[in-house]
Amino acid sequence: MGHEFVGEVVETGPNVVTAEYCRVPLADSTVVKAPPSVDSRKLVLMADIFPTGYFAAKSAFAGLSQDVAGSSTVVLLGCGPVGLCAIVNALEFRPQHVLAIDSVEARLGQAKALGAEPWNFQVNMQGIKDRITELTDGRGADIIIESVGHSSALRLGFDLLRPGGIISSIGVHNGEIPWTGNEAYGKNLTLKMGRCSVRSLFDEALNVLVKKQHELDFMIDNVRPMSDAVQAYDDFHNMKYQKIIFEPGK
Repeated sequence: MGHEFVGEVVETGPNVVTAEYCRVPLADSTVVKAPPSVDSRKLVLMADIFPTGYFAAKSAFAGLSQDVAGSSTVVLLGCGPVGLCAIVNALEFRPQHVLAIDSVEARLGQAKALGAEPWNFQVNMQGIKDRITELTDGRGADIIIESVGHSSALRLGFDLLRPGGIISSIGVHNGEIPWTGNEAYGKNLTLKMGRCSVRSLFDEALNVLVKKQHELDFMIDNVRPMSDAVQAYDDFHNMKYQKIIFEPGK
């Protein structure tokens, strides 16, 4: 059923055995008080989607000066929910260019609305390469943020990256890394890859969500009763919506 939920704490105590509502282990370190200025539906994004996007951007820009970050060209691969959250967070570092790559036109439209330059790799792959060459005087992208979780996406990111560039990968991979050690040595790349430690970054990410929440309305505008769950999962599988929120008890 998922793991992103927002609710009201109705009671606390040491002897919980049956929880008709919800039992939260280690609540002292995992339950966070909601800021009053944020729509509770947007807080659903804070379970891991928005913090993971924050983590991807923070990893990509870590250690870069403001001038270097501000002159950078960023390419984001994958415009699903996490990828779009990564765009929101990457733009906080004010890079010169952000390109978003996907094959679903609706997702690319959302990326464009957030401020990225959209490109459909199935329609115009050569155009993507030419555009990055144009923007960077032939160097290649300074930063790749990969949120797909497929070896082909990592390989594309590697090919679009300039020598000495940074790949920040938060896609869940189960295949081999699609380049050789010799290729990585020659590229002199920095690879930052792994699972977001949500709790350690939660407060930082929440501050960005509070600031940028108005840009994320499209992610929380589909609210359904639990009785509609089968159709909701079918709609999500067919990429009709980025996120669907269920209301328990309805």
